[in-house]
Amino acid sequence: MLEPSVANKNWVRLIAVSAAVLAAARFSPAYLSSKALGFVHLLAFGTFLGTNIWTTFVAGLTMFKNLPRQTFGKLQSKLFPKYFALLTTSTAICLGTIAFAPGSTLPQSQLTALGIALSTTVLNWLYVEPANTKLMFERYALENGRGARDEARIAQLKKDFGKWHGLSSVLNLAGLCGILAHGWWLGSRLMLVTV
Repeated sequence: MLEPSVANKNWVRLIAVSAAVLAAARFSPAYLSSKALGFVHLLAFGTFLGTNIWTTFVAGLTMFKNLPRQTFGKLQSKLFPKYFALLTTSTAICLGTIAFAPGSTLPQSQLTALGIALSTTVLNWLYVEPANTKLMFERYALENGRGARDEARIAQLKKDFGKWHGLSSVLNLAGLCGILAHGWWLGSRLMLVTV
């Protein structure tokens, strides 16, 4: 298997991002200053929003329309655990940066919005996606197996997969709505100034 170059390793990326954050903060002596927390919060918010919109409305649909069904499913089975882990981490960082901000008080509506985003992505990541992927691979094994195909079982797996996929889609949409509600709240506090 081809090894990624050093620049494509996660530890190198983490060092590069950390160096960029330190440079942007101008090596401020304040540990977790409100500016640093605000930057990290916006970075996490943008990561969730951009990843969700790209995956849901662009990449997923493009792959679905252009890849054979089983190839698409196998690819998604590798991407979705990482996708939901990233969304979960991003939302947890949003909540964490608010919790550690000096003098921070977050309205209940924002705790609810971020709580919805966090709970739906955790549920998708740890429960719904693994169950759905298991059904998908069981169906693939029957479809690709030798000998007589159990069409009734394949049909049942297809139906069960559809239910789980629908639940996953609704949870993903609820998470997107939660983060959009938080984005609206963030935007209402931004003051854009032209210089």
